[in-house]
Amino acid sequence: MDKSLLGWILLLGLGFPLFGVLLGEAASRLERQQHPLAIALRQVREYVLPPLAVILVMRQLLSVAGKDSWARFVETLTWVAVIVAGISLINALLTTNKQPIKWQIQVPNLFFQVARGLVILAIGYHIINGIWNISLAGLGSSVGIASAVIALALQDTLSNLVSGLLLLFAKPFRTGDWIELEGKQGRVIEQNWWSVTIATPFMKFNVPNGVLSKARIINYGNGAIFKNITASFSYDDSPNEVIPALNSLVEGIEAIESEGFASIDSYGDSSINYNLWYSVLPEKAGPVANQLKSRLYYLTKRYGFTIPYPIAVQYDIDAKQGVPGRIPQVAENRQQELVTYLRSLAYFATLNDSQIEKLAGRARFKAYGKGELIITEGKEDEGLYIMFKGTGQAYIKDEQGDRQIVDELELNEAFGEMAIFPGDVSPVTAVAHEEVEVVVIPADRIIEAIESNNKFASEILQYSVSQKDEVC
Repeated sequence: MDKSLLGWILLLGLGFPLFGVLLGEAASRLERQQHPLAIALRQVREYVLPPLAVILVMRQLLSVAGKDSWARFVETLTWVAVIVAGISLINALLTTNKQPIKWQIQVPNLFFQVARGLVILAIGYHIINGIWNISLAGLGSSVGIASAVIALALQDTLSNLVSGLLLLFAKPFRTGDWIELEGKQGRVIEQNWWSVTIATPFMKFNVPNGVLSKARIINYGNGAIFKNITASFSYDDSPNEVIPALNSLVEGIEAIESEGFASIDSYGDSSINYNLWYSVLPEKAGPVANQLKSRLYYLTKRYGFTIPYPIAVQYDIDAKQGVPGRIPQVAENRQQELVTYLRSLAYFATLNDSQIEKLAGRARFKAYGKGELIITEGKEDEGLYIMFKGTGQAYIKDEQGDRQIVDELELNEAFGEMAIFPGDVSPVTAVAHEEVEVVVIPADRIIEAIESNNKFASEILQYSVSQKDEVC
């Protein structure tokens, strides 16, 4: 027996069945892991191997000529099966979404469709021209004329297709990037042969590739971008005070991914103009900007900054001298309110009037909006805080970064007691539940009162120890 014939008998009798078993086992294991390659392996085993074995038997064992109709028919079936399995293999190797498998290649949808189309066209051409010997020369002339007519009728469509291919190779952006074009911004969620789909927080819209190829595109990437809000304050407010205060606006807003960076933008006729920069995902930029602008109102009240605005000046005619005089504006005076309030608190009952007035002389009211941080874990307390209006909450963060509530801050409750221990930092973060106002007594005044009154010292120290125990 011819050795080559024996070799083919062994290959077809043992090799193909063994290879089929191995493919089946590999596909079963991958299916249990929900691996996309399992479908391609199973199709190779079920669709490609049987007709391939038949064509080899016909040619190598039965010596059936390749021009025989049955041989051509079986070979055509084999190549059709290769198309099916090949497309499944492309589906497994390439993905248009986030890579579910490490080795998968993430590509735009347009490239994905082109790869599938090339497989079908290449094998289809081989079946028609190579297997059935159908000449495509005449057909090519007809197709050329028809193509010219179709090209004129579909100028826009073909322009979009060509532009899409050029965009694919130039890669000015990828799926998932946030881009800006013609004054509009959005995130790219899909790219196909005709257009690119862009999503904004409010809607989705398609931009034809032909339009994109002519537009000026700004690509911000797929992460957070820098945004800013502006604020103007009087020349009476020192930039050394305003800039740190503006930086604190971003604290406690989880959507913001960076610390605040405030800077002077310009000097106007009646005010200093500032920018506060921060990074945030573009989809969350609108709500975050609104939240910061709302906090800006409370920051202005809290620090006593002045926002310049036109003031209607009223004049009074001095009847005796006939000289106009400006009517003075009476400033709000809350000093007496502070004295009265501190006297009403039980833990200040051991202090005399002089000591109360000293505390009130340096104390001040500070306003906070809902969600703003009053004190921050790991930072030194500015002084002793007393909840004058509204409610809040004190919490710590565990190792996983989750909040653990340690105290509900009610009206008249004192917190920030670590201020009486110089160098110690706050063990908790206090946040406003609603619009709140707190009284802040500077640490040096509290320490002075402790040193001059033993009973007050005992009460404050006992209170601070109990608060430490709650946190622990």
